This record gives sequence, C-alpha cells and structure tokens, in this order.
Amino acid sequence: MKKLSKLAAVLMSSALFLSAAGELPVRAEEVVGQKTEQKAAEYAKLSYDVTKPVELVSGEVTQFQVEKVNNKTCYFTFSLKETSRVEITGHVEGGSMTNLSWNFRGVYTDKLCTKGLSELDAVDAGTYYVVFECTPNRLSDDQVLTVSLETTSWGWGEGVDGKTTDNPIALTVGKDCKININEKYATRYTKFALENDTVLKVQGNIAESYSSASMRVYDAKGTNITSTAAGVSELELGKPGEWSKEHTLTLKAGTYYLGITWRGQMYSSDFTFRTEILKETDNTPPAKPTKLVYKAGTTKVTGNGEKNATVFVRVGDTIYSGKITSKGTFSIKTAKLVKGDVIYVWVMDKALNQGRYVKVTVK
Repeated sequence: MKKLSKLAAVLMSSALFLSAAGELPVRAEEVVGQKTEQKAAEYAKLSYDVTKPVELVSGEVTQFQVEKVNNKTCYFTFSLKETSRVEITGHVEGGSMTNLSWNFRGVYTDKLCTKGLSELDAVDAGTYYVVFECTPNRLSDDQVLTVSLETTSWGWGEGVDGKTTDNPIALTVGKDCKININEKYATRYTKFALENDTVLKVQGNIAESYSSASMRVYDAKGTNITSTAAGVSELELGKPGEWSKEHTLTLKAGTYYLGITWRGQMYSSDFTFRTEILKETDNTPPAKPTKLVYKAGTTKVTGNGEKNATVFVRVGDTIYSGKITSKGTFSIKTAKLVKGDVIYVWVMDKALNQGRYVKVTVK
C-alpha cells in the first residue's frame, strides 16, 4: 500500500490536469498561459501611432494592458456634439513604479497633437485628441492603464458655441443665461426673440477679473445697435463677481442678440446675463387669416388666425364677428352665402391692432 501511495504521489506531482470529458492531459504551464491570454484579451490595445488614436467614449472606463515599448507616447481621440465640460482621468495598477510610469500630457485640436487646449471647462463641438506619455524603463509586464472620459453638456444644443451670430446660445428673457469664456479678445453671443415692443432690463455678472469687458446688443442682422437701444455705445460691467448696474434697452418686436466682449485672458470664467421685462407693448398687427372655407349655400365662414383675437367677416354691407379659439381656429355664422358674394376677413388683437384683410369671392 505504501508503494502505491508513492506512485500516486509521483503521478500527482507530474502536474497533469485531466478534463472532465477525459481528453488528453494539459500541462500546468499551458493552463497558466491560457489564463494569461484570456486576461490580456479583456483589455483594449494602446496605440502609439499618432495617426491611429484609440477612440474614447464619454461615460465609459477603458483598461489597457501596458507593454514595454520604445515609443513613450500613446494617443486617444473623442468627439463632442455640443459644447461641454471635459474630464479625462488615468491611473495605473500593478508594478512597483506605477505612479511614475504614466503622465497625461494634454488635449489637442489637431490630429498631429500640436495645438493644445489650455482649458477643458467649455470645449466646443468637434473632434479632439488626447496624449499620454510613459517612461518605458519604469514599465512592468503586469501594469494596467485605466482611462476614463466624462463630458457634461452646457445645455446649449448640438453644435452651439456662441462664438458667432450663426451659432448663438439661446437666451430666454426673464431667466439667467450662463456662458463660459476662456479665450483672449473674443465675444460670445446669445439670441432671444420679442413678440412685442419691449423695455428690457439687462445686467451682467462675470466671475473672474479681466482687462476690459462689456455687453452689447445686436439686431437680427448682427449689427451693433447698443446706442439706439440703450443710448450708450456699450453696456459696462461692474466689478468681477458682482452684478453690473441695470441697463435699460428699448426694443421693437423682433430677434436680437446680446453679446459679451472682452480683452485679456479669461481662465475659464463664467459669465451670466440677467434679463427682465420692464414694460411690454403690443404694437404688432395680427397676420392675415388663413385656410378660409366659404361655400355657396352654407351659413358660415371658417379659418385660422391669431389665438384669442377677434375676427371680422364682412359679406356685402353686413359685418359679423367672433372670437378665435386658443387653438387659432374660428367659425363665424353668416347669412346664406350665394355665388358672387364678396367676403372680407380680418383680425384684431387684444391690443386693438388691426391686421390686413383677405378678400375672397364665393364661386
């Protein structure tokens, strides 16, 4: 029995692993190799080619198996659909010199990584490139590099950056509008619309110091109309971190832009427009009524017009009237319509602005 036990011990120490299906034995070192390959397959592969960066996805964490390489730089890329805050983090696990082996170098606007971004607080829509550098002589075989990308939209909408009146930031009158500025000698534009002639109060607040900054108002064509609207050439700001004095703008119904213009380097400073309607006067006549329906033999005229306004229908010498619904439709009862009747239809709003009439003939 003792000899049998020794023989069994020898067989056990030969490190032969049998599969459950009774297949040929596999050597222990082969099993270790398979596990290493399986573990390596769980990691993404780094790119040391500047023309073939690895794509990063916002909200996802990617792990890379580190290799001992001669080229000490690896490259990544990511894309933004709208202006966003960007945060990129990376750390290494494994090895005795992990904290010294990798370094985040920066984010760049060009594929060759020569034009860097100084601030990541408000990055415009576009494609960007990320560079990490490593120290090859401090790399070990078991290091794992973890890289994460987090982006937070400023909520301006896809492709909106406010740098021109072609791509302005939306401003809702009566609500604060915050923008981020981090460049030299630049302007950011917001856009808003007024349905009626309006007297508007505007204030500005900038968080950081500056060499010179002011607010201006522009019309729908992008023309500076600050002097016309406010009686001054520019709307001055107060001290950084404080609201400016109240500026009063007198504007007719239409589309406008408010812009903040500055000189000097802004290091990721927030600027906020504050607007409030002081007086609103409806001097805009309603549009002509549309989709009119009038038929011989019927006793009504229907159509669409300005919501909640009054519509007038004249047939011959008789004028009929009624209210337009909150959905913008109307149905006015008339005498029986006959072929050849000439009908005039027009709308008057609550402010007693009368719109132009539509003339039609019953056929």
